[in-house]
Amino acid sequence: MRFTDSPYEDFMKEKSYFKGVPPNLPPKGSRCDGCLYWHGIGCVFCYREQLRSKTGGKNEP
Repeated sequence: MRFTDSPYEDFMKEKSYFKGVPPNLPPKGSRCDGCLYWHGIGCVFCYREQLRSKTGGKNEP
């Protein structure tokens, strides 16, 4: 059944075989490996942990 006179209607009805973009994973062995917040760059959580260990600030247990 056709709804329009568009020549692209049959093409739009076809099933898509696009699998999606593969997940962007951090480099293996980096400090972000396995991080749930990875979006291509180090996140604020990683930098906070790094600063605590270097400065020995109040937030360190």
